[in-house]
Amino acid sequence: MSEKLEKERKIELRAVLSFVFVLAIIGATILGIILLVINKRVAKEEDKKRVIPAVEVIEVVSRDYVTEIKTQGVIESSRETRLAAEVGGRVMEVSPNFKRGGVVKRGERLVQIDPSDYRAALAGAEVALAEAELALEQERARVEQAELDWKKLGRGEPINPLVLRGPQLAAAEARAGAAREDARRARRDIERTEILAPFDAAVRSADVEIGAVVAPGTMVAELYANADLEVRLPLSMEDFGFLSRDENGAVLGHADLSGKIGNETFHWKAVPVRVDPEIERKTLSANIVVKVERSAEGEFPLPPVGLFVLAQLDGKTLQNVAEIPRRGLLEGDRVITVNDESKIDFRDVEVLWLTEKTAVIGKGLEAGDRVCMTRLSGPVVGMEVMVENGKTAEAEESK
Repeated sequence: MSEKLEKERKIELRAVLSFVFVLAIIGATILGIILLVINKRVAKEEDKKRVIPAVEVIEVVSRDYVTEIKTQGVIESSRETRLAAEVGGRVMEVSPNFKRGGVVKRGERLVQIDPSDYRAALAGAEVALAEAELALEQERARVEQAELDWKKLGRGEPINPLVLRGPQLAAAEARAGAAREDARRARRDIERTEILAPFDAAVRSADVEIGAVVAPGTMVAELYANADLEVRLPLSMEDFGFLSRDENGAVLGHADLSGKIGNETFHWKAVPVRVDPEIERKTLSANIVVKVERSAEGEFPLPPVGLFVLAQLDGKTLQNVAEIPRRGLLEGDRVITVNDESKIDFRDVEVLWLTEKTAVIGKGLEAGDRVCMTRLSGPVVGMEVMVENGKTAEAEESK
């Protein structure tokens, strides 16, 4: 009996201890929560600072702007010719300058063809001419005699043309005229045995030499004027529309040509002389031809034919426009302006002319406007900015 009671007491004791242990855990948990609530950290509220981007601006200045059209071309001679023999024969003599690259003067004899046969032909033609003129004079004398005889014996009747030998006289005059033309042709043939330079030129090719036999039409030489030079300059249709012209449509201004020879760059002036009336279909471009002017100074007063040159043409003058750096132009022909309150706005502009560094604005900007040069991330109308400087467009361009 006592053992049973002892077991029951132990069970009751264990139950009490378990209950006390659970209560202790619950109490400790509640105490921990209370302590956490009492000792919790309170976050300090701080004002967020606004970041205002710093920007670079330029102040717009209105002025007249002279457009400059840039293109390129090759120096060419304005006068070129190919000489051919007009008569045949053996070449007896050539000029010392008659060689590729040689320089000849106007009227200089380049090639001499043997004139012996043509002199003989001239002698025969002159004999035939003398005989024809003698026959003509004799026929005229017969006509005068026939007229005198008719006056004596005609008894006042109208004179007959056959009596006055009209057909015989006409035939004699025709034979004399033909003989004169034959003599002139023989003289011309002798003159044609000398092939002369038609103008001051350089020899591009010399195709005959002493001893060669040429026939009429044989090509003898190719010449070009090395002091009368021009350049054909292609222009896009947009640039073509900016050429400066007078009231008659003639192109005004001048061109600056530059070419590199060795390690030095030379410059030459040129003036427009004509515009090709036809547009090239393949490239849809127009061509303007400028004449090169001789330079008084320098190693090369004229550029050599075939030299590649860069050209800059004076174009139209755009009046009362604004010029800004090209980096300030946004896509869609827009710019960002900054007002007096340092807030930005978008402005649509009319771009009249573009260069590598600048944009010329016709409409959309006024003198004194400030254009933002700094690329902003996510700009919106009314955004506040901090202006770092206030340079003018002219100062920016001079950098």
